[in-house]
Amino acid sequence: MRSIQELTASAVTDTSTVSAVGTTNITTFRMTKYAEEIAKVAEDFRFLQNVCDHNSELVGTRDYAVRLFFTEAHLDFSATTTKTEGSERTYTEMTNLSYIDATPTYFYRAVAISKQIADNSRVDLIELAKYMIAQDVEKEIEEAIITELETATTNVVYGGDAAAEASISTGDVLTPDVIASAVTTLEALNYRARFLIVHPTNKGALIKDSQFVNAAEYGGREVILNGEIGKYLDAKMIVTTNVNAKTTAATDFGADGHWCHLLGQNQYKQNAATIVWKEKPSYDYEYLKRFANHYIYADAAYDVELLLESAVVAIKVSDA
Repeated sequence: MRSIQELTASAVTDTSTVSAVGTTNITTFRMTKYAEEIAKVAEDFRFLQNVCDHNSELVGTRDYAVRLFFTEAHLDFSATTTKTEGSERTYTEMTNLSYIDATPTYFYRAVAISKQIADNSRVDLIELAKYMIAQDVEKEIEEAIITELETATTNVVYGGDAAAEASISTGDVLTPDVIASAVTTLEALNYRARFLIVHPTNKGALIKDSQFVNAAEYGGREVILNGEIGKYLDAKMIVTTNVNAKTTAATDFGADGHWCHLLGQNQYKQNAATIVWKEKPSYDYEYLKRFANHYIYADAAYDVELLLESAVVAIKVSDA
């Protein structure tokens, strides 16, 4: 037997309304199929963990901190070579061994979703929450790396003819010449350029420069053949919106701009920054019947330290 659905008085429409496709009442009775995938509004790309060394000595231990050693004294170390016949050698003292104590901070996150909401949503809210909480952890790590890189102020290169932040003006943008100056600065300190971190705005100014586009002027065409940006003067270019803006309202910049960061490696392929892990990011899920809630958790404990400040060149440029 057929079933008959009776329309309420408010849903009954006259002939003219029914023939008008797209009216409110007609739309109400159309079936809707839901797409399986959620389109996510753009988020920043997370690459910066790749430019850091990773120290896991605290993982699985009860230690609170780890001491990271570094030295620049070996650069001018010179042992005494003279010796009086028949006497003991003259000993040379080793000095200036430096260290940084890295003390990881714990970060905890949690998302709760009620059973009723989860059961009555066409969207998989639990999987979406897992994705969102993981991205939150990754973004936090990226920002911690940038914050640490901005403490490097030993080596600074400015765009254009600027000689200080206050003299940065319109036109002092990122150019091949600015990058070349930064690379030269690193090489003079016996580092090899490896990573150049730039904001998309600064990339935009750079790729408009004919000298950059025509990479053959520098001995090869790696720039346009090695990926979207690729390498330039041996430095792999990383584009990220996590680079902090420097506006005239909030800083001493003479024009709105950004810091870019050129990072070098020493001959042992050690990077400037180190992430010390106490607990690498971990994610968990549980459903508690007594609350009728789904719970998604994320835990992490880490510290980012700038170990080789001289391996960083701060490049300060305007956006336009």
